[in-house]
Amino acid sequence: MGKGDGNMRKLGGLDALADLHLAMGGESADVTSDSDAPGPSAPDRPSILYVSRDRKARKGKEVTLIEGFDLDLHDDMARSVAKALKALCGVGGGWKDGAVLLQGDHRQRVADWLTREGYSIKHKGG
Repeated sequence: MGKGDGNMRKLGGLDALADLHLAMGGESADVTSDSDAPGPSAPDRPSILYVSRDRKARKGKEVTLIEGFDLDLHDDMARSVAKALKALCGVGGGWKDGAVLLQGDHRQRVADWLTREGYSIKHKGG
């Protein structure tokens, strides 16, 4: 079997492999393509996130709050959002009592980022 052998052909994916299998006398199998297979279900996102600014009980220091995450369902998601937003804004912050807190007033930047990531947001407060 050299380079010039006309009986050899390249296989191009699962369909070609299945055709070859049938041609060699194998049984037909139900093969689903990768795009048809149901993927792992993504954790449910919060329906609406509320972005606001707060100064209460913080000695006059402003913080940006992102509320709407469920403590039980969205803990990992909220932690990853907090980490990404802290890096984006270059500030400290964290995840506490069902809300993401960022030091300083970053409402517009946070709202833009959350919208790009596919979250529904509403501004809360003035």
